[in-house]
Amino acid sequence: MEFGWPVMLWALAAPPLLLWGYVRLLRRSAKRETALADAHLLGVLWSRPPAVRRHVPVAFYLGAVTFLTFAMARPIAAIPLPVNRAALIIAIDVSKSMIGEDIQPNRLKATQTAALELLRAMPGSAKVGLVVFSDYAQVLVPPTTEREILRESIAGLKVLQSTGVGSAIVESLRVLPGRRELLGERLNIQRDPQQPALPFAPPPAAPGPDPGPVDLPPAAIVIFSDGVSNLGVNPTLAISLAVDGKVKVYGVGVGTTNGSVMTVDNQLVLVPFDPTLLQQMAQATGGQYFEISKSEELRKVYRQLGRSIGWERRRTEVTSFLAGAAGIFMLVGALFSMMWFRRVP
Repeated sequence: MEFGWPVMLWALAAPPLLLWGYVRLLRRSAKRETALADAHLLGVLWSRPPAVRRHVPVAFYLGAVTFLTFAMARPIAAIPLPVNRAALIIAIDVSKSMIGEDIQPNRLKATQTAALELLRAMPGSAKVGLVVFSDYAQVLVPPTTEREILRESIAGLKVLQSTGVGSAIVESLRVLPGRRELLGERLNIQRDPQQPALPFAPPPAAPGPDPGPVDLPPAAIVIFSDGVSNLGVNPTLAISLAVDGKVKVYGVGVGTTNGSVMTVDNQLVLVPFDPTLLQQMAQATGGQYFEISKSEELRKVYRQLGRSIGWERRRTEVTSFLAGAAGIFMLVGALFSMMWFRRVP
Protein backbone atom coordinates (compact mmCIF):
# COMPACT_ATOMS: atom_id res chain seq x y z
CA MET A 1 0.00 0.00 0.00
CA GLU A 2 1.18 3.53 -0.83
CA PHE A 3 0.12 6.89 0.59
CA GLY A 4 -0.49 10.11 -1.28
CA TRP A 5 0.03 12.22 1.85
CA PRO A 6 2.35 10.13 4.05
CA VAL A 7 3.11 13.01 6.42
CA MET A 8 -0.30 12.44 8.00
CA LEU A 9 0.85 9.05 9.26
CA TRP A 10 2.40 10.93 12.17
CA ALA A 11 -1.16 11.23 13.43
CA LEU A 12 -1.10 7.49 14.15
CA ALA A 13 0.33 8.52 17.50
CA ALA A 14 -3.17 9.78 18.42
CA PRO A 15 -4.83 6.40 19.15
CA PRO A 16 -2.10 5.27 21.63
CA LEU A 17 -2.25 8.68 23.34
CA LEU A 18 -6.02 8.49 23.58
CA LEU A 19 -5.76 4.98 25.00
CA TRP A 20 -3.22 6.20 27.54
CA GLY A 21 -5.57 9.03 28.52
CA TYR A 22 -8.48 6.60 28.87
CA VAL A 23 -6.45 4.35 31.18
CA ARG A 24 -5.45 7.40 33.25
CA LEU A 25 -9.09 8.39 33.62
CA LEU A 26 -9.99 4.90 34.79
CA ARG A 27 -7.27 5.02 37.42
CA ARG A 28 -8.35 8.46 38.65
CA SER A 29 -11.92 7.24 38.83
CA ALA A 30 -10.81 4.26 40.87
CA LYS A 31 -8.98 6.58 43.30
CA ARG A 32 -12.09 8.75 43.75
CA GLU A 33 -14.14 5.66 44.49
CA THR A 34 -11.63 4.60 47.14
CA ALA A 35 -11.78 8.05 48.73
CA LEU A 36 -15.58 7.94 48.77
CA ALA A 37 -15.94 4.65 50.66
CA ASP A 38 -14.08 1.55 51.72
CA ALA A 39 -13.59 -1.12 49.08
CA HIS A 40 -15.99 -3.58 50.80
CA LEU A 41 -18.74 -0.92 50.81
CA LEU A 42 -18.53 0.03 47.09
CA GLY A 43 -20.56 -2.98 46.03
CA VAL A 44 -23.38 -1.86 48.32
CA LEU A 45 -23.34 1.74 47.14
CA TRP A 46 -23.44 1.00 43.37
CA SER A 47 -22.86 -1.81 40.89
CA ARG A 48 -19.99 -1.52 38.42
CA PRO A 49 -20.87 -2.46 34.77
CA PRO A 50 -19.02 -5.49 33.36
CA ALA A 51 -15.59 -4.73 31.93
CA VAL A 52 -16.69 -5.68 28.41
CA ARG A 53 -19.49 -3.14 28.41
CA ARG A 54 -17.23 -0.43 29.76
CA HIS A 55 -14.42 -0.95 27.27
CA VAL A 56 -16.07 -2.10 24.01
CA PRO A 57 -17.53 1.34 23.00
CA VAL A 58 -14.15 2.97 23.65
CA ALA A 59 -12.42 0.31 21.54
CA PHE A 60 -14.73 1.13 18.62
CA TYR A 61 -14.05 4.85 19.02
CA LEU A 62 -10.28 4.24 18.97
CA GLY A 63 -10.71 2.06 15.88
CA ALA A 64 -12.62 4.90 14.20
CA VAL A 65 -9.80 7.35 14.98
CA THR A 66 -7.25 4.90 13.53
CA PHE A 67 -9.20 4.49 10.30
CA LEU A 68 -9.62 8.25 9.98
CA THR A 69 -5.89 8.74 10.44
CA PHE A 70 -5.11 6.30 7.62
CA ALA A 71 -7.77 7.98 5.48
CA MET A 72 -6.10 11.40 5.93
CA ALA A 73 -2.88 9.90 4.52
CA ARG A 74 -4.77 9.12 1.26
CA PRO A 75 -3.87 5.42 0.90
CA ILE A 76 -3.51 3.88 -2.55
CA ALA A 77 -3.90 0.12 -2.99
CA ALA A 78 -4.16 -2.36 -5.87
CA ILE A 79 -7.68 -3.71 -5.51
CA PRO A 80 -9.65 -6.02 -7.82
CA LEU A 81 -12.28 -4.16 -9.80
CA PRO A 82 -14.77 -5.45 -12.39
CA VAL A 83 -13.75 -4.56 -15.94
CA ASN A 84 -15.63 -4.54 -19.20
CA ARG A 85 -12.48 -4.59 -21.34
CA ALA A 86 -11.75 -8.27 -20.70
CA ALA A 87 -12.21 -10.76 -23.52
CA LEU A 88 -12.12 -14.52 -23.92
CA ILE A 89 -11.96 -16.52 -27.13
CA ILE A 90 -13.36 -20.03 -27.18
CA ALA A 91 -11.58 -21.88 -30.01
CA ILE A 92 -13.12 -25.23 -30.96
CA ASP A 93 -11.57 -27.91 -33.13
CA VAL A 94 -14.11 -29.09 -35.73
CA SER A 95 -11.80 -31.45 -37.61
CA LYS A 96 -13.12 -34.85 -38.67
CA SER A 97 -11.39 -36.59 -35.78
CA MET A 98 -13.82 -34.86 -33.42
CA ILE A 99 -16.39 -37.53 -34.26
CA GLY A 100 -14.37 -39.97 -32.11
CA GLU A 101 -16.52 -41.64 -29.48
CA ASP A 102 -13.92 -42.26 -26.77
CA ILE A 103 -15.58 -39.28 -25.05
CA GLN A 104 -19.32 -39.82 -24.91
CA PRO A 105 -21.46 -39.15 -26.84
CA ASN A 106 -18.58 -38.00 -29.06
CA ARG A 107 -15.74 -35.52 -28.87
CA LEU A 108 -17.57 -32.65 -30.54
CA LYS A 109 -20.75 -33.05 -28.48
CA ALA A 110 -18.72 -33.19 -25.27
CA THR A 111 -16.83 -30.07 -26.37
CA GLN A 112 -20.07 -28.21 -27.05
CA THR A 113 -21.34 -29.06 -23.57
CA ALA A 114 -18.07 -27.96 -21.95
CA ALA A 115 -17.96 -24.73 -23.97
CA LEU A 116 -21.49 -23.82 -22.90
CA GLU A 117 -20.54 -24.45 -19.29
CA LEU A 118 -17.51 -22.20 -19.69
CA LEU A 119 -19.78 -19.53 -21.16
CA ARG A 120 -22.02 -19.68 -18.10
CA ALA A 121 -19.02 -19.31 -15.78
CA MET A 122 -17.86 -16.06 -17.37
CA PRO A 123 -19.04 -12.77 -15.80
CA GLY A 124 -21.55 -10.80 -17.82
CA SER A 125 -19.13 -7.89 -18.26
CA ALA A 126 -16.55 -10.05 -20.08
CA LYS A 127 -16.69 -10.25 -23.85
CA VAL A 128 -16.59 -13.76 -25.29
CA GLY A 129 -15.91 -14.73 -28.90
CA LEU A 130 -16.04 -18.01 -30.82
CA VAL A 131 -13.44 -19.31 -33.28
CA VAL A 132 -13.65 -22.67 -35.05
CA PHE A 133 -10.78 -24.32 -36.87
CA SER A 134 -10.14 -27.28 -39.15
CA ASP A 135 -8.60 -26.68 -42.60
CA TYR A 136 -8.53 -22.99 -41.64
CA ALA A 137 -9.65 -20.89 -38.69
CA GLN A 138 -12.77 -18.77 -38.81
CA VAL A 139 -14.28 -16.26 -36.40
CA LEU A 140 -17.91 -17.23 -36.00
CA VAL A 141 -18.69 -14.67 -33.29
CA PRO A 142 -16.43 -11.67 -32.50
CA PRO A 143 -16.01 -10.88 -28.78
CA THR A 144 -19.38 -9.79 -27.43
CA THR A 145 -21.39 -9.70 -24.21
CA GLU A 146 -24.43 -11.15 -26.00
CA ARG A 147 -24.61 -14.77 -24.84
CA GLU A 148 -27.51 -16.07 -26.90
CA ILE A 149 -25.76 -15.81 -30.27
CA LEU A 150 -22.76 -17.63 -28.78
CA ARG A 151 -24.94 -20.45 -27.45
CA GLU A 152 -26.64 -20.84 -30.83
CA SER A 153 -23.31 -20.86 -32.70
CA ILE A 154 -21.77 -23.46 -30.37
CA ALA A 155 -24.82 -25.70 -30.63
CA GLY A 156 -24.73 -25.62 -34.45
CA LEU A 157 -21.11 -26.72 -35.03
CA LYS A 158 -20.36 -29.38 -37.67
CA VAL A 159 -17.16 -31.35 -38.35
CA LEU A 160 -14.92 -30.67 -41.35
CA GLN A 161 -11.43 -32.07 -42.19
CA SER A 162 -7.96 -31.16 -40.87
CA THR A 163 -6.62 -29.49 -37.69
CA GLY A 164 -4.95 -26.06 -37.71
CA VAL A 165 -4.30 -25.09 -34.08
CA GLY A 166 -1.78 -22.38 -35.00
CA SER A 167 -4.30 -20.72 -37.29
CA ALA A 168 -6.86 -20.77 -34.47
CA ILE A 169 -4.53 -18.82 -32.17
CA VAL A 170 -3.66 -16.27 -34.86
CA GLU A 171 -7.31 -15.72 -35.75
CA SER A 172 -8.20 -15.39 -32.06
CA LEU A 173 -5.47 -12.79 -31.52
CA ARG A 174 -6.74 -10.85 -34.50
CA VAL A 175 -10.11 -10.18 -32.83
CA LEU A 176 -8.94 -9.73 -29.24
CA PRO A 177 -9.01 -6.07 -28.11
CA GLY A 178 -5.68 -4.30 -28.62
CA ARG A 179 -3.83 -7.29 -30.05
CA ARG A 180 -4.32 -6.63 -33.74
CA GLU A 181 -2.71 -3.20 -33.50
CA LEU A 182 0.07 -4.49 -31.26
CA LEU A 183 0.96 -7.32 -33.61
CA GLY A 184 0.81 -5.02 -36.60
CA GLU A 185 3.30 -2.63 -34.99
CA ARG A 186 5.79 -5.07 -33.50
CA LEU A 187 5.90 -8.14 -35.68
CA ASN A 188 6.90 -8.81 -39.25
CA ILE A 189 5.30 -12.20 -39.71
CA GLN A 190 7.33 -14.75 -41.65
CA ARG A 191 5.20 -17.29 -43.46
CA ASP A 192 5.44 -20.11 -45.95
CA PRO A 193 4.90 -18.78 -49.48
CA GLN A 194 2.41 -21.60 -50.06
CA GLN A 195 0.21 -20.38 -47.20
CA PRO A 196 -2.36 -17.62 -47.65
CA ALA A 197 -1.51 -14.23 -46.21
CA LEU A 198 -2.64 -13.68 -42.65
CA PRO A 199 -5.60 -11.27 -42.41
CA PHE A 200 -3.82 -8.78 -40.19
CA ALA A 201 -0.25 -9.07 -41.51
CA PRO A 202 1.13 -5.54 -41.97
CA PRO A 203 3.40 -4.46 -44.78
CA PRO A 204 7.09 -4.33 -43.83
CA ALA A 205 7.87 -1.07 -42.08
CA ALA A 206 11.06 0.75 -41.27
CA PRO A 207 12.26 0.10 -37.73
CA GLY A 208 11.24 2.80 -35.30
CA PRO A 209 11.51 3.54 -31.61
CA ASP A 210 10.11 1.03 -29.17
CA PRO A 211 6.50 2.07 -28.49
CA GLY A 212 6.97 1.08 -24.84
CA PRO A 213 4.63 -0.91 -22.65
CA VAL A 214 1.05 -1.15 -23.82
CA ASP A 215 -1.89 -1.28 -21.41
CA LEU A 216 -3.62 -4.33 -22.82
CA PRO A 217 -6.98 -5.47 -21.47
CA PRO A 218 -7.10 -8.95 -19.88
CA ALA A 219 -7.56 -11.70 -22.47
CA ALA A 220 -7.29 -15.47 -22.82
CA ILE A 221 -7.91 -18.22 -25.34
CA VAL A 222 -9.42 -21.59 -24.43
CA ILE A 223 -8.71 -24.20 -27.11
CA PHE A 224 -10.70 -27.42 -27.29
CA SER A 225 -8.85 -29.89 -29.51
CA ASP A 226 -7.90 -33.55 -29.83
CA GLY A 227 -4.70 -33.62 -31.80
CA VAL A 228 -1.60 -32.37 -33.49
CA SER A 229 -1.78 -29.39 -35.80
CA ASN A 230 -1.30 -30.59 -39.38
CA LEU A 231 -2.27 -27.52 -41.39
CA GLY A 232 -2.08 -23.73 -41.36
CA VAL A 233 0.16 -21.42 -39.34
CA ASN A 234 3.19 -22.91 -37.60
CA PRO A 235 2.17 -23.44 -33.93
CA THR A 236 5.55 -22.16 -32.72
CA LEU A 237 4.93 -18.83 -34.42
CA ALA A 238 1.41 -18.72 -33.02
CA ILE A 239 2.71 -19.31 -29.50
CA SER A 240 5.22 -16.45 -29.82
CA LEU A 241 2.44 -14.15 -31.00
CA ALA A 242 0.30 -15.06 -27.99
CA VAL A 243 3.21 -14.40 -25.62
CA ASP A 244 3.88 -11.00 -27.19
CA GLY A 245 0.18 -10.17 -26.95
CA LYS A 246 0.08 -11.17 -23.24
CA VAL A 247 -2.62 -13.73 -23.94
CA LYS A 248 -2.74 -16.93 -21.93
CA VAL A 249 -3.75 -20.08 -23.78
CA TYR A 250 -5.71 -22.73 -21.89
CA GLY A 251 -5.73 -26.11 -23.60
CA VAL A 252 -8.55 -28.60 -23.11
CA GLY A 253 -7.72 -32.04 -24.45
CA VAL A 254 -10.72 -33.79 -25.97
CA GLY A 255 -10.05 -37.51 -26.07
CA THR A 256 -8.52 -40.44 -24.23
CA THR A 257 -5.02 -41.90 -24.28
CA ASN A 258 -5.96 -44.90 -26.44
CA GLY A 259 -7.91 -42.83 -28.93
CA SER A 260 -11.02 -44.11 -30.67
CA VAL A 261 -11.60 -46.79 -33.31
CA MET A 262 -14.42 -46.01 -35.71
CA THR A 263 -15.86 -47.30 -38.97
CA VAL A 264 -15.43 -44.81 -41.80
CA ASP A 265 -16.38 -45.81 -45.36
CA ASN A 266 -16.67 -49.46 -44.22
CA GLN A 267 -13.14 -49.39 -42.82
CA LEU A 268 -11.88 -49.40 -39.24
CA VAL A 269 -10.00 -46.19 -38.55
CA LEU A 270 -8.04 -45.23 -35.45
CA VAL A 271 -8.85 -41.69 -34.34
CA PRO A 272 -5.81 -40.74 -32.18
CA PHE A 273 -5.50 -38.27 -29.35
CA ASP A 274 -2.29 -36.33 -28.69
CA PRO A 275 -2.39 -33.47 -26.14
CA THR A 276 1.32 -32.60 -26.47
CA LEU A 277 0.84 -29.42 -28.48
CA LEU A 278 -1.90 -28.12 -26.19
CA GLN A 279 0.32 -28.75 -23.17
CA GLN A 280 3.23 -26.89 -24.79
CA MET A 281 1.03 -23.92 -25.66
CA ALA A 282 -0.37 -23.66 -22.16
CA GLN A 283 3.07 -23.86 -20.57
CA ALA A 284 4.65 -21.31 -22.91
CA THR A 285 1.91 -18.69 -22.45
CA GLY A 286 1.33 -19.09 -18.72
CA GLY A 287 -1.98 -20.90 -19.14
CA GLN A 288 -2.98 -24.40 -18.07
CA TYR A 289 -3.84 -27.70 -19.68
CA PHE A 290 -6.80 -29.88 -18.68
CA GLU A 291 -8.62 -32.90 -20.00
CA ILE A 292 -12.28 -32.68 -20.78
CA SER A 293 -12.98 -36.01 -19.06
CA LYS A 294 -12.09 -34.47 -15.66
CA SER A 295 -15.26 -32.42 -15.38
CA GLU A 296 -14.93 -31.34 -11.75
CA GLU A 297 -11.38 -30.08 -12.28
CA LEU A 298 -12.51 -28.30 -15.42
CA ARG A 299 -15.31 -26.51 -13.55
CA LYS A 300 -12.79 -25.17 -11.06
CA VAL A 301 -10.73 -23.84 -13.94
CA TYR A 302 -13.78 -22.15 -15.43
CA ARG A 303 -14.52 -20.36 -12.16
CA GLN A 304 -10.88 -19.34 -11.77
CA LEU A 305 -10.76 -18.11 -15.35
CA GLY A 306 -13.95 -16.12 -14.85
CA ARG A 307 -12.42 -14.35 -11.84
CA SER A 308 -9.11 -13.63 -13.57
CA ILE A 309 -10.70 -12.42 -16.81
CA GLY A 310 -13.62 -10.46 -15.36
CA TRP A 311 -11.62 -8.68 -12.67
CA GLU A 312 -8.53 -6.51 -12.88
CA ARG A 313 -6.27 -5.19 -10.11
CA ARG A 314 -5.93 -1.40 -10.33
CA ARG A 315 -4.13 1.13 -8.16
CA THR A 316 -6.96 3.07 -6.56
CA GLU A 317 -7.18 5.58 -3.75
CA VAL A 318 -9.15 3.92 -0.95
CA THR A 319 -9.65 6.97 1.29
CA SER A 320 -13.42 6.74 1.02
CA PHE A 321 -13.42 3.09 2.13
CA LEU A 322 -11.42 3.87 5.26
CA ALA A 323 -13.53 6.92 6.03
CA GLY A 324 -16.63 4.79 5.67
CA ALA A 325 -15.17 2.16 8.00
CA ALA A 326 -14.43 4.90 10.55
CA GLY A 327 -18.03 6.08 10.38
CA ILE A 328 -19.31 2.54 10.93
CA PHE A 329 -17.01 2.03 13.93
CA MET A 330 -18.15 5.34 15.42
CA LEU A 331 -21.81 4.44 14.92
CA VAL A 332 -21.42 0.97 16.45
CA GLY A 333 -19.59 2.40 19.46
CA ALA A 334 -22.35 4.95 19.98
CA LEU A 335 -25.06 2.29 19.74
CA PHE A 336 -23.36 0.09 22.34
CA SER A 337 -22.91 3.07 24.62
CA MET A 338 -26.57 4.08 24.34
CA MET A 339 -27.83 0.53 24.91
CA TRP A 340 -25.69 -0.14 27.94
CA PHE A 341 -25.42 3.28 29.57
CA ARG A 342 -28.27 5.32 27.98
CA ARG A 343 -25.72 7.95 27.04
CA VAL A 344 -22.82 8.59 24.68
CA PRO A 345 -19.47 8.84 26.50
